[in-house]
Parts: sequence; C-alpha cells; structure tokens
Amino acid sequence: MLAVGAILAALGGWLGATQLHLNADTNALIGNERPFMQRYRAFLAEFGDLESIVAVVDPRSNSESATRAAEAAVDALGPALQSLVQSGLLARVDWKITPNEQWTIASRAMDTTALRALAAQGVEERQSLFTAELPTQYLRNPNGKLLFIEIMPTKDFSQFGAIEKPLEAIRSILATVASAHPTVELGLTGKPVLLADEMATSNRDMFCASTGAFFIIALLFVITFRGVRLPLLAMLAFLCACAWTIGAAALLVGQITLLSSVFLLVLVGAGLDYGVHVVSRYREARQDRMRDEAITETLESIAPGTITGALTSAAVFYLALCTDFAGLRELGLIAGTGLLLCALAMVTVLPALLVLNDVASNSIKPLEGRALATPPQKPTRARFMTLSIVTVACIALAPIGLHFDANLLSLQSPSLDSVAWEKRVFADSASASWFAASTVTTEIDALALIERTRGEAAILRTRSVFDVVRPDSQERTELRADLAATASDGTESMRAFHSGATASLHDALPRVMQDKMVSPKGSLLVAHFPREDVWEEHALARFVDAVLRVDPDATGVPMTQLESIRDMRRAFVTVSLFSILAVALLAWLDFRRLTPTILATASVLVGVLMLLGLLPLCGLSLNLANFFAIPMLLGLGIDSAIHILHRWDAAPTHMRPTLRAVAFTATTTAIGFGALIFAQHRGLQSLGYAMLLGSLSCLFASNVLLPMLLATLPRQSSDSILGSTPSGNAARNSLP
Repeated sequence: MLAVGAILAALGGWLGATQLHLNADTNALIGNERPFMQRYRAFLAEFGDLESIVAVVDPRSNSESATRAAEAAVDALGPALQSLVQSGLLARVDWKITPNEQWTIASRAMDTTALRALAAQGVEERQSLFTAELPTQYLRNPNGKLLFIEIMPTKDFSQFGAIEKPLEAIRSILATVASAHPTVELGLTGKPVLLADEMATSNRDMFCASTGAFFIIALLFVITFRGVRLPLLAMLAFLCACAWTIGAAALLVGQITLLSSVFLLVLVGAGLDYGVHVVSRYREARQDRMRDEAITETLESIAPGTITGALTSAAVFYLALCTDFAGLRELGLIAGTGLLLCALAMVTVLPALLVLNDVASNSIKPLEGRALATPPQKPTRARFMTLSIVTVACIALAPIGLHFDANLLSLQSPSLDSVAWEKRVFADSASASWFAASTVTTEIDALALIERTRGEAAILRTRSVFDVVRPDSQERTELRADLAATASDGTESMRAFHSGATASLHDALPRVMQDKMVSPKGSLLVAHFPREDVWEEHALARFVDAVLRVDPDATGVPMTQLESIRDMRRAFVTVSLFSILAVALLAWLDFRRLTPTILATASVLVGVLMLLGLLPLCGLSLNLANFFAIPMLLGLGIDSAIHILHRWDAAPTHMRPTLRAVAFTATTTAIGFGALIFAQHRGLQSLGYAMLLGSLSCLFASNVLLPMLLATLPRQSSDSILGSTPSGNAARNSLP
C-alpha cells in the first residue's frame, strides 16, 4: 500500500511540475462560452489590451504654480519610465500631446470654414500660421486637476505576479521622482495595479494562513495525542494526498487560476480531519485489541463514515460544475477531488503507516486515565430551554441585518496605495479607469451613437475621435488634399500639418489616442464613462443597462464585471440549495433510514443558520470572497454529525472519544480557515471569520445540540437509529 501511495505521489508531483501551469489572467475565470465574454474577447482581438497602469500626479491645489510643478513632475517621470520600454518591461508610455502632434491633427480638428480659408491662401501666407507656439497638452480628466501618465506593462500571465517586475521598476522610478518633486503627490492605480496588489496581498495571506494553520494543527495533534509519531504519520498521509491532488489537477484541468489556488487551504482546513478520526479510533481500539484486530476494527467503524463525509464535502464542491462561472467550476473540481483523495489516503496509506509503526503487534496498549463507559444523560429542562433559546436567537438575527456586498474594491486591503488612488481618481472625475466600449465602422454611426447617450443620466460622458477632430466630409477631404498638394518645405510644424492632412485618421491622431480611438482595421471606438461609483453593484447595473439601451452590442470591463458578479451570486444560491439536497441524499444512502438522515441534515443546517445570524452581529456581511463558506460548511459540517450518529448507534456509552475527535476536527477546520482573520486582504479576512464562526456553530450543533437531542429519543433496540445498514452492522459487530 505504501509503495503504491508513494509511486502515485511521485507521479502526481511530476505531472504538477510538467503539465500544470499558472494562469493569472482574470478573464480566464469566466467561461468563453458566455455571450458577454465572447463580445469582450472580440473587442480585445480588434483593439488590443487597453487596461493600462495609471500614474497619477496630484498638484494638491488649483493654483498656477501647483499646476506647473505637477507638469514638471510629469515631464520628469515620463522620460524615466520610457527607459523601461527599451528594457522590455513596458510596451509603451504616454504622458502628453506634443505641439507637433497637435499640428498633425490640426487639419482634421479645424472647422470647415477655417479649412477653406487656409486652402485659399498661398504657401507664403500660410507660413505665418505655423509660427504660433502651441503649449504641450498633458493628460487629465475634463474639469479635473489630476494629471496622468498611461503605462502599458509587459504582462506575463504564466505567473501570479503578471506585472511584478514592471511594477517594481515603475515604483522605484516613482519614488525617485517623488523625492525630487516634494510639492506634488505621485501614485499608481488602474486595474492591472489593483489586481497585482490584490494578488500580492492575498498570496502572502494565503501562504501565511496555510503554513501557519498546518503547523498549528500539527501542534494540536501532538498535544491531543500526546506524542509525535501518530500526528507525523497523519501528516505524511496528508502530504501524499496533496501530491495526488496536484497530479489530478494537472490531468483534469491543466491550470491553476487565481481562484482555484484556494484548493490547498481547503485541504489543510478539511483534509486532515479524516486522519484525526482514524488515529483516534485506532488508539482507542488498541486499549483492548491486538494490532491487527485494532486496525481492522478502526477501518470497519471509521471508513464508512469517513467516505460518506468525504463524498458529501466533495459533492458540495462538485456542484460548482453546474454554475456558469468557470473559475468556480475549476475550484470545485480540484477541491472536491482533493477531499476524496485525502479521505482515500487516510483509510489506505495512514492505516498502513500505523501498522508498520506499531511493532508491538501482540500486546495491548491501555491508555492512562482511560475514561469509563458512561450512559448518556438526559438534559435538564433548564439546559434544554437555554440552549434552544440561544440557538433560535442566533438564527433569528439572519433576516434582520444580513446583506450581500458585491463591491470588489471594499474587499481589498484599505492600506494599499492603489486602492486609495483609485478613489481619488474617481473623486477627481467619475471613475476614469472604467469605461464601456462601443465599436462602429463609420463616423455617421459613431455620431448617432453619441447623440443617443445624451438622454442617459447614468452615462456621464463619452470619449471618441470627435473629441479632437471634426466629422469628415467629401469637401473636407478635398481641401486637405489641396493643402497637401501645395505643401513646401517649411518649419517643422508646417511639415507636421501637411503630413497629417494626407495621413489616415489613425495615424493623424496623437499617439496616446490612436489605439484607444481607431483600431488597425479602421473601426471607431466610442467609450462610455459612468456618472456614479460603479464599484457599487447597483450603480454598475444602472450604468450597464443605460449603455446597452444605447448599444446592445457594447462590451467592456463593466459588462464582464457585472455579469461575473451575477454569475457568482447565482452560483452561490445554486450550490447552497443543491448542497442541502446532496448532503441529505448521501446521509440517506449511508443510514438508509429517515430519522438519522433528518438528524444529520438538521444538525448542519442549524449550524449554518446560526452563522448567518452571527455575521451581522459581528459587523460582517456575505460577499464575493466568503459566500462559498456556506456550501463548504454544509459539506464539511455534516461529517461530524455522521460520525456521532454512527457511534451513538454502535456504543452510546462510549461517545466521549468520538465527541473529542469531532471537536478536534471542527477545531482544525476553524483554525485552517480561521487563520485568515489575520489577513490584510479584507475578502480573505471575511472568509476567515465566516469559516471560524461557521465551524464553531456547526461544532455547537453537532457536539452539544445533537447529543442532547439523541439523549431524549427512546432507544428500544440497537436498530432504532441506523437500522441494519452495512456500516451500522460493521460498527456494532466490531464491539465486544
């Protein structure tokens, strides 16, 4: 058994190293089959990646001197960043519109009357026009005071830190320029930075939580079982299961995304629990059994409940396959398979390790201070009423204060500079980093589209080529051709003017506007900007609805964001409801009778409902980071009830070891996920609180309420709870 387990673990590690790749692209979390995603990918294919880093310069006041200081900072920062383009870290940097670029677009920006007058002049007469000095135009929002530098980094989605190296270099340059210009403030924001900072924070939090939880659980294991050997064997079996899971992920999915990377925390929080029950029962059986008899009894009594518990937990994760959210489907497949493999390792590899470790096969190992068998005591009426009131009070709080928060920005660490600057950019001019995109092929269509947006209150403004050029016509085309035909060598500004008159619209535009307004194929982009803070879901929905009324084929990050939020919320409701049915069905298949099925299902439901009541009491809400705690608790919590009901049927006077084991496993789950309460990322922190409170609530329901209820039930025969099921008979027949 150990040889097979080791070979499979080595194979899993090899598959993970060679076949499993990382994919940090957030678009990969959304299924390509979704129509809104197909439109967005078609837009990206035509216009390219427009999600750039935004360097922001705040002059701190509207005075002329402050504005000049901010412009000086931009002039220092832009060329410094441009040096990173040559090194390959950045694709491009844009920070101003030069006078030459303004002359290049001038023939398209002039009104028709001025263009006629200019064409009527002779070459010498025109030269006086080009002696005027045009001021450099810096990038800023309409009516805003902040200045911007747009930076397109080189992105490597094969690493979770897709822009880690470019971002590090940018921040180093930013710090140098900031120290040389102390009168202004400089910062970074934009979706790539927000995502990179979120990933850095969450990865650090996940690593610390997983590592810390692993060692804390191992320490508790050592303290509980008063030794190092047995916990070490369980840890070895668990690591073997982790290697199997990595290999399975390589075969089943082939990639690890930002969301599916959470599977390791799931295994640490839940996968070790199966080993706790095996070790606990084996130690108990060795008190009056030889080694081989003890391991046989352990497997006969523990394996059915362990497999059932793993199936219920895995079923919850597998239900994510029924959702529209691709990232959640991949997490469900990997985590569900991992839990099954953990259970398998704990009933195959761990027993083999226990047998080989236990060399005294022909002796009995009584434990010091062995607890005597105690019959179950019926609870007093006062205790029964008190616990019932506490339970009902917790559940009653849920509909009063619980709400769903879909604001993704609020989930990030408030200490991140990129989050603070994103809010400042919005305050400067409504959400400049968010826009919805409409693509048209002709200027007439673009003008008609812009006109339709004027009646939509949720759309603050649009951006298009018509912000800098006049609508073209046959006459304007001919006039520009005449100007180009009579051109002569002159000043640099005159040459720029005449070259722009003959250039295509794309080439005539300033460099910073070219790719954002005209695609290489010649399509025109009309960008719609929201009036409200679209980090809030209701404001986002109003904006998206307004844009789609204007253009049903519009796309962009607002659409993908809103649809993703809706997909995830639907997934939460779907998985939660089906999880209840799944755990009830699997409990029925295990017990084959209605009473234990109802007791097991009701136990975990009470624990989850108590959590929903405790969340608002603790100032927490459900959100897109912690919502999956509900179905996870349904799948993990029923495992405790199943073990307790099996032991109650087999030996009601020997409940204490099982209750201790269940309490320990619930504690390990609480620690495994609860370690996230120390995370800086608010989303992960909320998940930690939800799993901590939920695990303790389910522990209260299974270890306090369920035994109390069982003690009140009549027990006329050994079949009164489980009936004649294979697992029930195995448990009973193994007892003396």
